[in-house]
Amino acid sequence: MNSVWRFLLFLYNLLLIILSGLLIAAAIGRPEPLKYIEIALSTTQNRIIMGVTGVLLLTLGIYVFISTIKLQPRVKSVEIDHSLAGEVSITIPAIKLIIMKAVKNVEGIKEIKPTVNSRPDGLEVYLHMMINPDIGVPELSKNVQDAVRKYLEDIGGLKVAEVKVLVDDLSPGFKTSTS
Repeated sequence: MNSVWRFLLFLYNLLLIILSGLLIAAAIGRPEPLKYIEIALSTTQNRIIMGVTGVLLLTLGIYVFISTIKLQPRVKSVEIDHSLAGEVSITIPAIKLIIMKAVKNVEGIKEIKPTVNSRPDGLEVYLHMMINPDIGVPELSKNVQDAVRKYLEDIGGLKVAEVKVLVDDLSPGFKTSTS
């Protein structure tokens, strides 16, 4: 988002805060907000200015609302190389398969669910893992991050911006029965 839109959103939010304060003051019985409204609407010129301001704020509000609910198109593939000879891309499922192969070599992981997002500065990889409770989380996480980054860069030819790890369930891996 460029600086002009940030400034407009700042002004819009500032006006919403002021309006909220006036509504709260009117709700608790303060007479000032009603006097301000009477003064603002006392002349035809002021009414026109208030109407135009209202239309502008409504337009900005609708634009912000639509832009926040608009879904970003999902990236189905990531471009590896683009040259005069052509373009080379790799699909997200193929990237996930490379991640699964990289993690297979790391001891102590019971289950992993990768999520991959493409950014301008490289891939953003999220790993949701279940691990063995006997292994240290910091060391295992570092090993997984290094293995995934190396595999994606060496095998896939991809640039990796960051690898985030979320360790979830530390269950021991076997069921206990009560009898």
